[in-house]
This record gives sequence, structure tokens and C-alpha cells, in this order.
Amino acid sequence: MGSRIRILSESVANMIAAGEVVEAPFSVVKELVENALDSGATEIGVDIKGGGSDLVRVSDNGSGMNRDDALAAFDRFATSKLSTADDLGGISTLGFRGEALPSMASVSRMRLVTCEDGSVEGTEVVLVGGEVRDVRPAGRASGTTVEVSSLFYNTPARRKFLKSDSVEVRRIMELLTEYAVLYPSVRLDVAIDGKLTLGLMAVDTLAERVAGVLGSRLAAEMLPVSFTEEGGSVEGLVGRPTIARPRGAQQVVAINGRPVKSRLIGAAVRSGYAELLPHNRHPVVFLMLTLDGDLVDVNVHPTKREVRFGNTRRVFGLVEGAVRAALMSHDTAPTLSTYEVRAAGRPETGSPDVAAAATPELQFPTMVRETEQAAVSGDGLRTETANDEHHAKFWQLHQSYVFVQTREGVLVVDQHAAHERVLYEKARVALSGAAETGPSQQLLFPVAVDLSPGEWESFDDVRPLLNKLGFTIQSMSGRTVLLEAVPGAFPKWPHDRILHDILTELPSGKPDVRNLIENIAKTVACKAAIKAGDKLTQEEMRALIDQLFATELPYSCPHGRPTFMRMTSEELDKRFGRT
Repeated sequence: MGSRIRILSESVANMIAAGEVVEAPFSVVKELVENALDSGATEIGVDIKGGGSDLVRVSDNGSGMNRDDALAAFDRFATSKLSTADDLGGISTLGFRGEALPSMASVSRMRLVTCEDGSVEGTEVVLVGGEVRDVRPAGRASGTTVEVSSLFYNTPARRKFLKSDSVEVRRIMELLTEYAVLYPSVRLDVAIDGKLTLGLMAVDTLAERVAGVLGSRLAAEMLPVSFTEEGGSVEGLVGRPTIARPRGAQQVVAINGRPVKSRLIGAAVRSGYAELLPHNRHPVVFLMLTLDGDLVDVNVHPTKREVRFGNTRRVFGLVEGAVRAALMSHDTAPTLSTYEVRAAGRPETGSPDVAAAATPELQFPTMVRETEQAAVSGDGLRTETANDEHHAKFWQLHQSYVFVQTREGVLVVDQHAAHERVLYEKARVALSGAAETGPSQQLLFPVAVDLSPGEWESFDDVRPLLNKLGFTIQSMSGRTVLLEAVPGAFPKWPHDRILHDILTELPSGKPDVRNLIENIAKTVACKAAIKAGDKLTQEEMRALIDQLFATELPYSCPHGRPTFMRMTSEELDKRFGRT
């Protein structure tokens, strides 16, 4: 019997490779734009027709190629980006595998016109289905133009799976938005079916490019990031929580200049925002990571969008720390503005124009902030301060919101969310062992609590943490425990429900200590905080404001809801027609 194993022809191998490299028209745009950027181009033009399946044309003013290189570029694994295996550890270009051009050529009709920098004559190469049909001299300024037409003409099954033209164009524009943001010094013009859709002049800064791509209103809500630790650095912009989106479309992350998709980095960004965002909102971020070669491997997949990290903990901490530092160094509290009220009734469209207007730096209430920190009493709210010469007045609306006058206008404080923030940070500090256990309240009549099988399984894991909070709990027979003392800050939390509430809110599985601390702190803060409908005295309102602005992150509760909003006198003047 003859051999059944045979070597595939070059054309078949290229068509198979195209299945990974060329997923859809946006894949063609990605590879050609990356080649243009690698060539040192400062001007790139992109033309799209028929959703990209009819035509993708990318022109640049980069270094160009001579005749021999223009032909060699269509050989599989031909590349100018590296020469030895050692080069893989320090790749600084977007492309390097040498698969893109031959893969695209094998499933399309392709035309390349290029001229090497300094040459007086260029080269034109025409290919059909990966076969070179014509090579001739051509006139062109320094740079390269690549036209890919009739995509998947010879693989109709692939063409059948393409989306509608509008969907394919949207994917292309989302891709080009990433490159436009990451390379602000490059001019980018994009035409769809002959109509200029995006025209961006070269600019000096990321902030300017974001304004050009997404609108000045959204750009004004971005905060700068500049963070360095051992092994890497992070530069870029992160959006205020007020412009978070219901999905993560406006998130651009690059590693060493390469746009990537990484769950690890996405989780680190989310962790950096922590309690500033509700769980169903996603931040707007544009981050550029520079990592040492031993920390990242980009040679994972032909699309080069997936990466592996040599030290996931270090990379996670780098991104988390960069995002948190940027947010903590700026005011992220929302402002009630004329624009927001006018737009409130309109559905969210994702347009940059729907973003909130820029807000000035927050000036904390003078008379509140200048007092000495309030001394917390048993209920965590009623306090006396060393300096009682307050002139600020407090008002309670519907026994839910506290109004306090400031130099700029008025703060509107959600009393439950604010107290949640205060109790959450105290609980987290106590649970982590960074502070002494708070005062306990001995129960006059200890409470026997019967735990369910699931609660009993979690109890031993959380018992040491509950002791740090100030609980005293004794085991009895079976799944019954005796609650003898509770933290002094929880007088209004029904004692027979305390343990059930804490154990029920724990995540499934066996969480690590950090997650346990976060979940317990959030639960006790939510359950023990004052509620909407609780009447507060002037002293209680003053103490609440004092304690809120003494926290690390006063702008939101642990679940991401804002703790306060503000309205300036200027805004009120506008409402009453005084300006």
C-alpha cells in the first residue's frame, strides 16, 4: 500500500493558514494597517467598499519595498521583522510571523504597488488566488498601497459566513479606532464606499486623539494614567465612573504598542475601579503597557491578539495599581448639571455627546473638613468633635438625603450609601488585621443560631475573620452556634439574622482570603448602615459627612453607587435664568 501521507502544496497551505489569519474583512484591515505602521508610516489611508469583502485598500507613506522584497513578501514565513528564535523574546513590531500577505492573497485578488524610500521607480505586483499574475514597474511616491478585492471569492463557504456590510464596517471601525488612539502621531483617513468617515490629523497627545475620535465631551471625562513599577509601566487614560458603559466596547489596551485582548488585564482594570462601579457597568479606558520581554509572550496565535504573561500576579498588580492611582488622585464624584438633566430622558446611544460635561476639582465643605476627625461611638454615627464651632447647616430630605452647603453650592448625600462606605472601610481594615478589633457589644441574652448545611460549611472559613470584627461565637451541638457578642457598630442589625446574612452573601466555592474579606465587609456595611427613612439629627448628619470624607474613597458605596452628588451655585443660577 502506498503512503497516504502527503505534503500539501503551497497554495493549499496558504488557504488553510488564511482560516486563522483572515477571519473577515476586519482581519485584512488589521494586518495591512499593522504593516503600514511597522514601515514607519506617518500617513495612512483606508478605503472600504462592500463591507470590505468587495475592496480593502490601505495606502501609506512608509519606507516601501524594492522589487525583490515585494515579491518575497508573498512567500509564506517571509518577514523582515526577525531572523532567529532569540528575536522572539524582544519583538517590537506589530507583525513578525510572515503569514498575513500570502494568506490574504490566497483567498482574494490582490494588487500591491510599492516604492522604496529614495528610489525613483516602484513595483506593481498582481496576484489572483495567491498566484502571481503580473509584475511590472510602477510610478509611486515612497510607501505602499495594497488592494484586496473579492475576498473569499474562491472559498464560497467562508464568504457565506460574513455578516452584513454594516456589521463588517462596524467591526472595521472599532478596530481602526484602537489604532487611531494608540498611534496619535499618525494621520488616519478612512473612507467607506467613497465617503470620508474618519479624518484624523496627527496630534501630539493621547488626550487630543481621544477627543478627535470619541468627542471632546467624553475626552474631558478621562483621567491621565502614568504609573511605573518593577518590570513595566502603564500610560494612558481612564474614564470617570460617570461615563461607564453597559458593555466594554470602549476599552483599548496595548502591550508594547500591540492592541491585545486579555481577561487578566480586564479583571485588573475592574479591580482598580473596585467599588466605584456597579457590577453591570464597564469603564472606558485607553491603556498602554510597556512590559519587559520576559513578562509577555505575543507568539501565541496567528492573529497576535492573544498574549501569555510570565508573571500574572505582577502584571495584574501593575495594571490594578495604575488604575487605582489615577482614580484616587482625582475627584470622581458626579455633578448635577444642566446638560445631564436635559439628556436624562434620552436613551443611551453610545455617542460621545451623551457623556457628562467636565467638572472642576471638588472643594470639600470647609467647616466640615477643618474639624478634627469625628470620634466614633458605639453605633458608628453619633459623635462629638473636639471643635464644635460649625457654621455649615445640614438638611435631611425625605429622611434619605442629607443636604450640606459648600462654598461652591450644595452637596446631596445619600445617607445609606455614605454610611455604607464608612462602615465598609472600617470593616475591611479590621478584617485585614490592620487595626485593632472595634468595641464589642455583649448581648444580654445570647442568641442561638441554627445554620443550614451550606452555611455550616462556610462558617469555619469565616470564623477567624468574624472574631476580628468583634463577634464572639461559641459552637454548640450539631450546626448550632451561640452568638454572645456583636460589633458595637451594628446595634440596629437584628442579631438573629447577622450570621445568616453574612454567610448567605459569600461567593460559591472556596474563595481566597481577599475575596472573603471583601464580601464580608460589603455585607456588614450594607446591613448595618443607616437606612433610607431613618431620621438623623444635626449632629448625626455632621458626623456622617465628617466620616465619609475621611474615608479612602468617599465617592461611592461598596456596590458602586455614588455616595453624593453636587450642584454648584453657577448651575442654580442657570436654572433660574440669572446668567
